[in-house]
Amino acid sequence: METEKIHVAEHLTDYEYRFFLNAYAHHSRHMDLNGRGEYMLSKIEKVEPCIRNESLNVYFSNGTSWRYFADGGCLPNR
Repeated sequence: METEKIHVAEHLTDYEYRFFLNAYAHHSRHMDLNGRGEYMLSKIEKVEPCIRNESLNVYFSNGTSWRYFADGGCLPNR
């Protein structure tokens, strides 16, 4: 992959990283400006692949986490 990965996602495979970036872009497009500020890439603290259902758990500094799916969908983790 030619693009340097963000620090918290360096452990992801190239496929998982592209999946992450695409899902993140989809998620951020559906937020208002305040939401985008709280969920910037720099606010991500951890990204964990979930092999079982082909998703990624993404943890933000505001204490929330989201599950990103390969189709670009996302859901808040509970």
